Amino acid sequence: MNKTHFTQLWQWLSVACVLFLATSVISLQGGSEFLGRLFGDKGGNAADNNAAVGYFGTTVGSGLFLVASIALLLHARRYGDRWHSRIPVIWLEGLDTAAWEAKVFQVCVLLIFVAMPFAGIVRCMAEAESGDICEQNTQNFYNGSETTLLWAPTAKEGNQMRLRKAGAGEAPCKSGVELFPRTLTPLAFYGLPLAATGMAAFAVFFIFSTRKPKPSTALNETT
Repeated sequence: MNKTHFTQLWQWLSVACVLFLATSVISLQGGSEFLGRLFGDKGGNAADNNAAVGYFGTTVGSGLFLVASIALLLHARRYGDRWHSRIPVIWLEGLDTAAWEAKVFQVCVLLIFVAMPFAGIVRCMAEAESGDICEQNTQNFYNGSETTLLWAPTAKEGNQMRLRKAGAGEAPCKSGVELFPRTLTPLAFYGLPLAATGMAAFAVFFIFSTRKPKPSTALNETT
C-alpha cells in the first residue's frame, strides 16, 4: 500500500468513527429527540437504552478507531521528515504542510480524528458500566454499581444476559441489549478500547518524535 492508500483509509475510517461516536454521545445526552424534531419527526427517547448505546458505542467505535490508528501509524512511520508531513493530508490536496496555517490545520485534524474518538469512547464506557445487568425471563438482577463488564455475571439458568438502563430494579428483563459471552465481553469492551488507545498513542509518538536521518548509501561506480 502506498501513501495515498493510507491517507484514504485513515480519512474514511476516522470519519465513520467520529460520526458513529458523535451520534452515540448525542443520544446519551438526550439529543436524539431534538434531532428528530429538527428534521420534522418526533424522535425517540434513548434514555431507556443508554447503557446499550454506550455498549455498542464502545465496541464499534473502538474497532473503527483501532483500524484507523493502524493506518495513521503506518503513514507516520513510512512518510514525512517533519511532524506536519507525517500526518496524512486530507481534503486539501497539494497542501504545503510547512506553512504555519497548514500546521494549524494538521493539528486540528489530529485532534478531531484522535482526541475526539478517545473522549467519545470514554463517555460511552462510563454509561455502559453504569447499567444494570439481568438474566432474561428470570429473577436474577444485578445493579450496575455492584457489577463490572470486565467480569460480568454469568447466566444461572442458561438465558440471555442483558445490559439495560441503570436503576431498572426488578422490572421484567426484556429491554437493553444482549451481552457477549463472558469471555468475549472483557475483550470487546475493554480490550478493543485499550488496543485502539495504545495504537493511537503510538502513532502520535511517531508523528512528533525526532528521528535521525538515514545514512546515505554510497553508490559503487563500475569502471
